[in-house]
Amino acid sequence: MQIGKRKWVLAPLAAAIASQGQYALAQYEELPTLTVEGEVMESGTASLQPGTSGTLDASDFLKRVPGGNVNRNGPLTGIAQFRGAYAERVNVLTNGVALRNAGPNAMDSRMSHIPSALMRTVKVYREVTPVSTGLETLGGSVITESRRSRFTDSEQFDLQGFGSAGYMGVSNGHYGAGLLGVANQNYRFHFSGSVERGRDYRFDRTRRVNPSKYSRETYNLGFGLRRAGHEFGFDYDNKYTGFTGTPSLPMDIRFINTDVFRGNYGWDLGGGWKLAFAGFYQDADHKMDNFSLRPAPTDPTRWREMKTDVEAGGYKLALTVPGVGPGSLEVGVDGDVGVHNATVSNPNNAAFFVSAYNDVNRNRYGAYAEWEGAPLDKLLVTAGVRYRFTFMDAGQVDGTPAMMMPAARMLRDRFNASDRRQDQHDVDVALNFRYALQESLDLVLGLARKTNAPTYQQRYTWLPLEATGGLADGRVYIGDVGLDSEKAYEAVAGFDLHLDHLVGDWVHDVYFEPRGFYRYVNDYIQGQAVDDPTVVMAANMILPGASCPNDPTPGDGNAADCVLQWANVDAQFYGTDIQAGFAVGDHFRVDGLMNYTRGIKLSGKDDNLYRIAPLNGRIRGTFSWWDLAFSTELVAALRQDKVAEYNNERQTSDWSVLNLRLQYQPSYQYVAGLKIALGVDNVFDNEHTDHLNGLNRARSVRDLPVGTRVPNPGRNLYATVAYDF
Repeated sequence: MQIGKRKWVLAPLAAAIASQGQYALAQYEELPTLTVEGEVMESGTASLQPGTSGTLDASDFLKRVPGGNVNRNGPLTGIAQFRGAYAERVNVLTNGVALRNAGPNAMDSRMSHIPSALMRTVKVYREVTPVSTGLETLGGSVITESRRSRFTDSEQFDLQGFGSAGYMGVSNGHYGAGLLGVANQNYRFHFSGSVERGRDYRFDRTRRVNPSKYSRETYNLGFGLRRAGHEFGFDYDNKYTGFTGTPSLPMDIRFINTDVFRGNYGWDLGGGWKLAFAGFYQDADHKMDNFSLRPAPTDPTRWREMKTDVEAGGYKLALTVPGVGPGSLEVGVDGDVGVHNATVSNPNNAAFFVSAYNDVNRNRYGAYAEWEGAPLDKLLVTAGVRYRFTFMDAGQVDGTPAMMMPAARMLRDRFNASDRRQDQHDVDVALNFRYALQESLDLVLGLARKTNAPTYQQRYTWLPLEATGGLADGRVYIGDVGLDSEKAYEAVAGFDLHLDHLVGDWVHDVYFEPRGFYRYVNDYIQGQAVDDPTVVMAANMILPGASCPNDPTPGDGNAADCVLQWANVDAQFYGTDIQAGFAVGDHFRVDGLMNYTRGIKLSGKDDNLYRIAPLNGRIRGTFSWWDLAFSTELVAALRQDKVAEYNNERQTSDWSVLNLRLQYQPSYQYVAGLKIALGVDNVFDNEHTDHLNGLNRARSVRDLPVGTRVPNPGRNLYATVAYDF
């Protein structure tokens, strides 16, 4: 067995095989035998390579990764969750860089920057995440890469390209995406782009989630140069999201316009010495409102629009040093900076404004060292330590409520007089051990201490607002400038079993990969009840009728139950995630996935943590013959009754849906890159609701009352076609 690197012939969730027509793992070697070869991957990772797709938002790929899930606030607003951690706790890298959200509610979540049709790979670490993958990795790292041109092994230029198109019946949605490039062994150039459109999706025959329409366009220009051990690359990305619904948030997207400039340089010095640099610059403008897509408030004084912007940039410089003991050492420095602004206004009143966030800075600077090697026979060790300095500051704020209401004025003056500059010094440590007990069995253990500094919303929300990074619980929150960093202590253990044969030659290509995990978090940041009368008084004036969509005591005229303040508490997470599969004969295989996470608040009164998925999983059977692959998949989740009292979180019922897929991939010479997929999601049109979906905020009483959890789509018939050359 090769320690550290392994060719995953099944590549977890081989899944993919026609994975419902939604994924294909690298090259198909021979469809009739379902032999799928993935890329050479790092041990302890799980990776999916998307292909033709019946899904819209790339965050949905996380549902097929062990431990992964999605907090859904809209059709393009899926927030990454991994083993109970979500939002900023999960480090999401887009083509190697950590982009910032343009708005305070993550409408442009970091998983949305690459459309699913142009996604090449999605990767997570199943053990503790190495410190080299990012500045803050308390909740793990999700690494996404888009399609781009690639260098060849010849001096002659080759044409490279990809095209994909599809239709989704549940939303009358359609998309088109493509890439065209040329490359040889020294140069590469490409242009890619995508267009997506859809209407409000149906969830029960004639009922629709309003608003859930979407509109998004992207394009990318890129080139690279490689010669004499040096490699240089540059990319420009633009993403424009038009009118798009976010029913779980107080406003919908009018537009998000994001420009990203990315550059990288690599130098192979020989003998295992390597130098790598990556940098980016991001500029994004965002506007949202509560009247364009959803029914407008009947009171014109309650019309709201918010304009936000972010300017950010970052860098990473790493040096790989070989021959450090029985392994190699990577040392690096990295960092990023970001400036956020957000202003609320009313189109019916030019004098109304709230400076929600003014000149807010959240800058991170880090240095790390990570060693990987085999100190003993059959034992692979990865050990890393990271130091991070987080600098945060904010400008002074003001607003019409502060001019008119004594309580709001007191909050403004208190905030402006506070020491808004905050410095955090944090240290992360990560250790991973992999021991090859047998040729077919690896034992794994990961231990870590990870930290995460407060977000700018958690520090600098000076009025009770729903600017929560996409928490979507219907409450309003106020910040605490003096919050401490979260400090997590984590252990992950399990094994990887791979068998070529189990019962003679009949059952073969077997894999079984369970993981158990435990994470204790000191100073975990969550909302706590507010006893500050000034905050409650301000909320009574700001909230309509002193109530919120998730008010446990509606109609009492008191907003105290609607207001929470970000605070440090202690919490713990534990659970398991398992992936497994096997092939039967030459034409049939089974793949499955199961996740369970428990989140508990330990400080003060015992409670459950908010937005934690119940036991859930999926199992898929795939039959292939000739150039066809047919699969049937059962996806299910149990009832979630372990809910957060402090959020008045609603319980959800168990549910299951059946999906069917048919994929045709011809093996003929001139059309070998063609894939045609037909599918039906939710065959029996079951009305069901994922526990991680947010609460409806749009007043569309006939179809979906305010405060109810947004349901999943109903029966979806889709068709896609893709060609890769």
